[in-house]
Amino acid sequence: MAANNVLVVSAHAADYCTRSGGTILNLVQQGFSVHVLALTCGVRGESGGYWKDNPEGSYEACSELRKRESTEAAKALGATIEFLDWDDYPLVIDAERTRYLIRRVLEIRPEIIFTHWTVDPTNPDHANTGNAVVMACNSASQLGALPNTPAHYYPNIYFFEPTVPMSEFNKFDPDFYVDISANQEKKMQAIAKFGCQPQLGDFYVHFAKHRAFQARIWTKLPIEYAEGFKRFVPYVGKSLPITGRS
Repeated sequence: MAANNVLVVSAHAADYCTRSGGTILNLVQQGFSVHVLALTCGVRGESGGYWKDNPEGSYEACSELRKRESTEAAKALGATIEFLDWDDYPLVIDAERTRYLIRRVLEIRPEIIFTHWTVDPTNPDHANTGNAVVMACNSASQLGALPNTPAHYYPNIYFFEPTVPMSEFNKFDPDFYVDISANQEKKMQAIAKFGCQPQLGDFYVHFAKHRAFQARIWTKLPIEYAEGFKRFVPYVGKSLPITGRS
């Protein structure tokens, strides 16, 4: 078991970076290995900048551009990335695709998984991804998922923000905050790689400040920027996790 492996399953090319980029940077600096599965490039629904500048463009050209953007962003975060080239809007994850996710979980054997919140009526691609990841982890934890392959324990799954700024509409109530203040600037440099979505910077500066404001209420610590998550697997240990204080 590789206890320092982290898997991030992202519905579209930029989701992993905008929603968990600061936490990825933190983990890489702590010695974790982070691998991203980008299920789609977001060509049909998340590449408005490309289509505005290239009204006669093609899906193939847009996909290649999105891959370049996302590869550069992942590199800036210190992560590796794999593009599955599934279609988006809608992203349909059938049994065959779910079994692919099961296999990747069993190959990577992550201690931590970041993925989408399972409720997102404003963007079903996100919810479909989160639910498929839960199914993949559930299956991978059982003998028989793949022949002659040991089962993998249920990893620590953290759901990141759904479609912003609609978190409350999507019933997302974070119960886990990560201080990313030291890496906020690097995260924004990574987000800036996504020229097809120039609006992302403003959205995620706002949310990083908003989550930090909430985190400060609980801790009184001088947190400037934070990312919020919803933990799926309950914490189990011989002692209680203690929130840091000022």
